[in-house]
Amino acid sequence: MITVSIDIGSTWTKGAVFEVGENDQIELKNSALFPTTPSHLAEGFFSVLNKILNVSDARPLLASGEINLGYSSSAKGGLAVAALGLVPNITLESAKVAAYSAGAKVSQHFAYKLNKSDIKALETNPPDILLFTGGTDGGDCGHGLANAKLLAQSNIDCSIIYAGNRDLQDEIQDILGEKELTITDNVLPSLDNPNPFGARKAICDIFLSKIVKGKGLDTIIDQTGEEPMPTPYSVYELVQRIRENVPEWEDFMLIDMGGATTDVYSSCNNTLSPDTIMHGLPEPLVKRTVEGDLGMRVSAMVAGETGARLVEHYFAHQQPEIDGFYQYLKHITAYPDYLPQTDQEKVFDQLLAGICVGYATERHAGTKVQICTCSGNVDLQVGRDLTRIKKVVGTGGWLSRADQFDIHNWLKYRDLNDKGKQVLLPDRFEYYRDTQGLFPLLANVARRFPKAAAQTGVQILNR
Repeated sequence: MITVSIDIGSTWTKGAVFEVGENDQIELKNSALFPTTPSHLAEGFFSVLNKILNVSDARPLLASGEINLGYSSSAKGGLAVAALGLVPNITLESAKVAAYSAGAKVSQHFAYKLNKSDIKALETNPPDILLFTGGTDGGDCGHGLANAKLLAQSNIDCSIIYAGNRDLQDEIQDILGEKELTITDNVLPSLDNPNPFGARKAICDIFLSKIVKGKGLDTIIDQTGEEPMPTPYSVYELVQRIRENVPEWEDFMLIDMGGATTDVYSSCNNTLSPDTIMHGLPEPLVKRTVEGDLGMRVSAMVAGETGARLVEHYFAHQQPEIDGFYQYLKHITAYPDYLPQTDQEKVFDQLLAGICVGYATERHAGTKVQICTCSGNVDLQVGRDLTRIKKVVGTGGWLSRADQFDIHNWLKYRDLNDKGKQVLLPDRFEYYRDTQGLFPLLANVARRFPKAAAQTGVQILNR
């Protein structure tokens, strides 16, 4: 049976035909690209599908059952989730982990009790989903009740997932029952037991039932009989499958740089160096973060603003070069399918990519700072230590094509962050490139053939 995979990105819609052999071998038979049609995603989807199958209309083939189809979407930057927790480094961090692993981006985050400014921010810039957490089971109730009452009185019109203290579930239902409310398991039932699975499933269910409407994905569902997955969630699962099925790939990083966001995934065991103590929650073996202000096209202008200090340093404060760079960013933000035409524009693209890589990986990694205790000096670590990782993979349209981009100049571009804390990123690693841009497509195949997709994913990489 023909296996077809399509990924709808913010800039390009990609598709491929694969043949899966008996010995877990996957062979690429055909592939194609088409500019994403944001006004109606189905147009780009079926253009790619027809092209990779070499037909004028693939729908009869779909109806006949001759095709195994899997597809995903990250168009328009993916799901926007506002995370609400109690303590920033505890329940709020658990909410972020659940959102990121479900394929969402955290567009806003709040801790403790909401105030009028917080409510106004949510009403002015409503997310797709509000992930409402707070308190371990049997723990604090006051903050959760206060926040629920404020949300009930507000004009916030989005899906709300309550994944906090189970003792409050009945009260939350009573207070927020007239909103679009889903109640699921606590993301942090106890301090040593993060539980993102219920919230993750609820986010994906809402994506399928509601978020796809109005973007043309509902048309694709009707005509294919298949439902999409958020691209980052599919890739997250592929990273897990690689960790489980490919020897010597238990520890690695994956940087997926798109037009709207830069996603970073890491697979590693949580280890501590001598004389180091951990602050905060234990992290999952596979972690994902997404940066909505760092992208190569749709988010180019805001990425340049985020990296303003790097831009000034790169051009040694030469104002004409800086002005030219920002004019270029303005142009590609307006025309996201534009490719650089001159040597200078290629330099601008490399700088933009460096900003995305540098900032996204620094935000993903843990930090360490020395503190003085009654027992002597120790290192206080927050987040995960990635210094031991020796393999880094680059994927996404730009990184897949960029054979002249030296990522070593940008990943861990500095040892200390703005707060003087050591950034726990690798500085010696082998860099692998997904030159064919197949990782998002193999991620869809991995749902049916996890071992084969994982092994193929590693085999296709180029150094």
